Amino acid sequence: MVTEQALTGQRVLVTRPLAQSAKMASLIDEAGGQAICFPVIHIEPLPATDWLTDNLDQADWLIFVSRNALESFVSGWSEALPSQLKLAAVGDATASAMQAAGLSVDCQPQRSTGSDGLLQMPEMQDVDGQKMIIVRGQGGRERLADTLKARGASIDYMEVYRRDLPSPDRQDCIHAMYADKLVCTSAAGIDNLCRLLSEFKAELLYKPLVVVSDRLKQHAHGLGFRWVEVSDNASDSAVLQTLTEMDKQHGKQR
Repeated sequence: MVTEQALTGQRVLVTRPLAQSAKMASLIDEAGGQAICFPVIHIEPLPATDWLTDNLDQADWLIFVSRNALESFVSGWSEALPSQLKLAAVGDATASAMQAAGLSVDCQPQRSTGSDGLLQMPEMQDVDGQKMIIVRGQGGRERLADTLKARGASIDYMEVYRRDLPSPDRQDCIHAMYADKLVCTSAAGIDNLCRLLSEFKAELLYKPLVVVSDRLKQHAHGLGFRWVEVSDNASDSAVLQTLTEMDKQHGKQR
């Protein structure tokens, strides 16, 4: 458990899109730290007329790969969902957003570990002949689709938003560099952080970074980050726990 004021005096850079950073920022503040919100991805919902598919009547599963995907879908979809359609979420945040929107959750990982966690669920094993639609942003990862195809499923994408690079002013970038620790939850986020703070990259790469998977850790190391820790899962509470436990390393970097 995170003890009260465990982050006293520490500034933590929260890089999630602004609409999704409030809970993480609140937890950091409650632990005595100071959250610096510096979104590195701007989510732009696409109009429903631009979605690649809307053929849900013949589908068995609709899979939401993120809260962004869910929220963009809800903002553009105005009809009742077909009764045969089952709904899946890749993690707790997505499932909570689905429930808040009045949607059922028929499958979600026991731990929020993204697509890999969902692929381990019993419902995703014997899928031969099933039609699945993955709701995502433009240009998302292919691992989920490729694995389900290998198991015999038919896969379509419904791409409901695009990711844009924000345009912070220089003062925002300078303020971001005051952070003692960093949090990034996607490869695109890590890439964009380096792009937005390229002027300070040499210093940036020495700042402790928390990510939410081993895949992201390897990606960050490949970009030159010296100290990268992986949270137990992708939940805000797990990320906060990792932020506090980093201090026990006494400056060790891995």
